[in-house]
Amino acid sequence: MQRGKQLAYGKAIALVLLVFCSIYSFSINKTVDFYETENNQVKFSDNNSNNYQWNIAAGQWYSIEVLCDTCTAGLKLDETTLVETARMFNGQVNISGNLELIIDNNNGEEVEVISLIAPNENYPTVRPSPGEIHPLAEVYDCDNSDSCIDTESSILATYLGSSDLNEEFYVNGLLESEQSEFVGIEVEVGDSLELSIAYSNSDIDFELYFQDELNESYLGSILTSSTRTNFVENPNVVFVPVTNNGRIIIKATSQNVNTLWSLKILNHPPVSSMMWNLSDQNEIYGHTSKTVIIDTNDTTAIMLNPTNLATGYSYHCLVGGTWLSVAEGIMDSEKENWLFPLPNSSAVRVEFTGSAFHLVAQTENFADGQSGYDAPSLPPMRITSDNSSWPTIDLTKPTTNGEFTTSIGDTDDVYKMEITAWEDSVHFVKFEIEGDIESLEIEMISKDMDDWSEIESKTRTVVFGKLQVAMEVPRGTHFFRISLINYTANIDWGNYTPPIEYTIITTYQLVDEGEEPWFPPDENAEKWGSIARWVMGFLFLIPAIYLLISVQKKKSFAERLKSKKQRLNWLKLQLDKGVSPKQNRRLLAKSLEAVAILDWEDACETWGEADVSYRTENVAIAAWKLDPRIAKNDGSWPIMIGVYIIKGSWEISALRLDSPKGQAWNIDSVTPRFLFSGDEIFLDSMNVGNKTFVSVELSGTATSVDIELNGRMDGEPAASRVATTLYRISEEE
Repeated sequence: MQRGKQLAYGKAIALVLLVFCSIYSFSINKTVDFYETENNQVKFSDNNSNNYQWNIAAGQWYSIEVLCDTCTAGLKLDETTLVETARMFNGQVNISGNLELIIDNNNGEEVEVISLIAPNENYPTVRPSPGEIHPLAEVYDCDNSDSCIDTESSILATYLGSSDLNEEFYVNGLLESEQSEFVGIEVEVGDSLELSIAYSNSDIDFELYFQDELNESYLGSILTSSTRTNFVENPNVVFVPVTNNGRIIIKATSQNVNTLWSLKILNHPPVSSMMWNLSDQNEIYGHTSKTVIIDTNDTTAIMLNPTNLATGYSYHCLVGGTWLSVAEGIMDSEKENWLFPLPNSSAVRVEFTGSAFHLVAQTENFADGQSGYDAPSLPPMRITSDNSSWPTIDLTKPTTNGEFTTSIGDTDDVYKMEITAWEDSVHFVKFEIEGDIESLEIEMISKDMDDWSEIESKTRTVVFGKLQVAMEVPRGTHFFRISLINYTANIDWGNYTPPIEYTIITTYQLVDEGEEPWFPPDENAEKWGSIARWVMGFLFLIPAIYLLISVQKKKSFAERLKSKKQRLNWLKLQLDKGVSPKQNRRLLAKSLEAVAILDWEDACETWGEADVSYRTENVAIAAWKLDPRIAKNDGSWPIMIGVYIIKGSWEISALRLDSPKGQAWNIDSVTPRFLFSGDEIFLDSMNVGNKTFVSVELSGTATSVDIELNGRMDGEPAASRVATTLYRISEEE
């Protein structure tokens, strides 16, 4: 019985994945440039260099292709000519040496070289059973969809056309016979695999199997080519969503012997829900599924346009602490897709689904009268009712703009008027409407402030081509309503229709009658008012006095530090003596603020010789490794970084702590307190002469870090990267 359930479960997984594969297998319309840093990967180059060289060992295979219209090329191994004139080269070398490609490009055309040197020849030739040990290939995880989606691609495939390309993107192999080879990839629930044939010198077919500990499901033949192929001339890609933990087994097959192949594989891990600020970032990227929470209000509509592919969506609104479902469907790139919040909403949560998606968002406020509120349809029922959500018409301004948001059934808008003056004043108010007046009706309502009854009301429609109403009203709160009449459009709530806009033209006349009330000031109010001014004046001076004292103390402490060198070694000795790491961290934090007052050279000497340093005409950067015992978080790597602005004014500046090899660093803490995220510390604005010292705790498995300062200098993008890598454990250690 149990085994029957397992088989059914496996068949269900296979069916789901096959459907996804069939839906998501499309072509990419963009040429991608690939660059090689090592021998065992494909190289796609777009430069016009005449010579290409690779080191190759005896017995290794190569496949090289030159893409051009009129050029020719020759291939040599050291001084021995292998091929005199050709554009395609395939073979196996007998001796180790330097493989050199010489291109004859007399016409100066752009040339692309595709090379696959020394592919892996050791993949298993037998498909493993579920649970059986099988070597797994490492797959590159693309954690940032913003950099892993090419918005110009027809299916939003990953764009790798940069110098950052490396072997992590490729799995390469050699089919020496007609016998298949099997490559294993570990996957987890929510992953989305992106696969494409980067290169093959003959026919090739890739089939996929999914395996867990007990079951296997056949996913089908997902990528195939009957002839030689490459990604430049034949763009291809398929997305495979993963619905369970396990592994993917890739079967590579060719009808010809000695087939060299390269498969580009990237994994797009699932992402958790995130807050999205549309004012800072109006583009949304993702794979398979992504949920974003947008902090908004109930008068802001969101328009989302997919740039390429139609995208599935569903959205909820946060009303009174509860998420309420609103709508779901498909967003088409050919039309405007609007999301309208429910009344009293404070946030919108949107879940996007698709193989890959990219949407551009914009917002539009439909509040009436620049009030931040959508005008209610009726006046308040009682005098005690809170009327703060009724937009107020400013009688001193000539016009007030509003609209009927028909997409949410808005056909009536009620505004309030606040009349303030002394008792016997006379107030004359007139409203005239501009817009599609033939479809509008207006009403002015005068209220009695004692019992909330209507003193008078006037309703008007178009007369002689004008829509206007006038009334004399007393002091207090009164209301003006504008209504859309004879509107017969049958529209479901939330389906977009163009709003109907209107303008209210206001005429207000005030006649002051009677005597203006006047009250003499109280003697006690004058007395205590004078005392209060003196007391408040003294209290305002206290922060300035405190700041002055604090600055003087910092200067004094900095001068003491200047006379002492090797501050970091002193902290290490304190740790050796048994002084607690917490106390040493407080001493370090105090020193970081004080040393920034000193000259740059004096400040650096105070800490001791820097482990890495860097200086240009614009900026100087230095870094020191700290004793691991001083770290607040176990296993973290503490370092200290100093930045000195020599020339120029920096804005939106940030320090990036990049891992040149291995897993990316994650920042656990920064002292003094600066904003940080991932591997970046945000320093904001820095002017000439500014010196900043920070201590940072890094977590991760990498062994080194590169330090880079990015921002805008004098309004232009700028970056400074320390030329020397800082290693966690140096050769001396």
